[in-house]
Amino acid sequence: MPESVLSSSRPRVLSGMRPTGKLHLGNYMGALANWVKLQDQYECYFFIADWHALTTDYADPSRLKLNTLDVALDWLAAGLDPEKSTIFIQSHVPQHAELHLLFSMITPLGWLERVPSYKEQQENLTGKDLSTYGFLGYPLLQAADILLYQAHFVPVGQDQVAHVELTREVARRFNSMYKSRSISGAPVFREPEALLTPSPRLPGTDGRKMSKSYGNTIGLTEDPKIVAQKVESMFTNGQRPRQTDLGDPDQCPVGDLHKVFSSAAIIAETQIACRTAKISCRDCKALAAKSASDQVAPIHARRNELESNERAVWDRLRADSAKAFLAAEKVLNEAKAFVGLSREYDGPSYISMGAVSSMGGNPHEIRMGWLASPSLRDFPLKEEDPHRFASIERFLEEPLITASKKRVLVTAADPLASELRFEIPAKSYEVWVLLVLDLHSGEISDFILPQKVFSQQFAQAKKSLKKDERIPVMIRKDVDRFLMSIHDSEPIDITELQSNYEPLK
Repeated sequence: MPESVLSSSRPRVLSGMRPTGKLHLGNYMGALANWVKLQDQYECYFFIADWHALTTDYADPSRLKLNTLDVALDWLAAGLDPEKSTIFIQSHVPQHAELHLLFSMITPLGWLERVPSYKEQQENLTGKDLSTYGFLGYPLLQAADILLYQAHFVPVGQDQVAHVELTREVARRFNSMYKSRSISGAPVFREPEALLTPSPRLPGTDGRKMSKSYGNTIGLTEDPKIVAQKVESMFTNGQRPRQTDLGDPDQCPVGDLHKVFSSAAIIAETQIACRTAKISCRDCKALAAKSASDQVAPIHARRNELESNERAVWDRLRADSAKAFLAAEKVLNEAKAFVGLSREYDGPSYISMGAVSSMGGNPHEIRMGWLASPSLRDFPLKEEDPHRFASIERFLEEPLITASKKRVLVTAADPLASELRFEIPAKSYEVWVLLVLDLHSGEISDFILPQKVFSQQFAQAKKSLKKDERIPVMIRKDVDRFLMSIHDSEPIDITELQSNYEPLK
């Protein structure tokens, strides 16, 4: 695994945005502009939260992929740098969903119901049915998003602090609940800190918080003419119904727009002119619209360049998603091990066959695991892919080849049968590995038989059977001995060959 995935000398920051289409000025000033600055100070992970988008827009996901690409284009145009940050798509890293599921098992329902935005959005988004678990549980998915990358900090505004606190509570509960399973005593999850970032007040055209859900946004890369039209229609908080009326720009949403985008000279000019009725609201709005368009003009131009090669942008998202996958898998596997879901099992129902091959000079094992009674179905291979699974049936047709080029048959007996019977293909093998499960103790007995033990009787059995017919082999226990018969031949004592891995070397 690349070192850059595992560690960094800088603290890690993680944040994300839902893909609801092209970004608006509120997205930019509220988060994105700050993210661009954070890249030089922190190790940053920024993700497009497409699963989160479904919490409110599940009924019509037709534009979800296009919206995801739109967000990526805006992020890159605004200055997020793939050479400095990992920029990825949430649903391309399935560990987010798996960790969310684990957290859902331990999180009290009341914790989710008390999140302030839960009731707030239900009250404001009356046109959508939000009576779903996805909507109730989205703060828990956020917790999984954050904890999966062991983020030190989460950049948020004051209104999002409650989400970070819930994440800390979930981490604390998980660590406390399963601490007895930790060998080192160290917790699985780091409790992240909220990184409060300056976020200027930037209201929408109706005076409320700028949000697509409210239909009051001004696009980050919208044409200046459209920006001017939207600003001209802006709510002014009931001030100056007549041009001769005195105003207070500190109580007007247009005044807030000036404070964010206008130069100090224009801010001072409009402050005085509004209070003395020396400027009309229309002219004041026109100045604000021009200031906003001028400031984001470079972003607009960069976005047009990126749109000429959208395939390259998508390919970069996929590459960074693969990088995020590696980082997430490491943490998820640790969490799964704490709750007993590890793929790497080393309990009594597993046996080690010893070193059968090597990679890079280091021997690695094959472990046999009893995954589903009544038969041994699969076992993991510790090869270049630690999560590869191969079936027993595979080795009946394609033998395992050891480092010394020996062909090895691996097969198992049905533990529910009255006799321990195996069916061996009429093929040439240097070693047989015969596995037997004791249903009472749960232990597996393994018999490693070199060719000299079975070759003579095996050859005789092949002659008496039809071509390609499998040869029956039986093992029975006689007091403290194990006896094997090949197609009704005289029994062979194989007691000394139990768990003797010498033939595999």
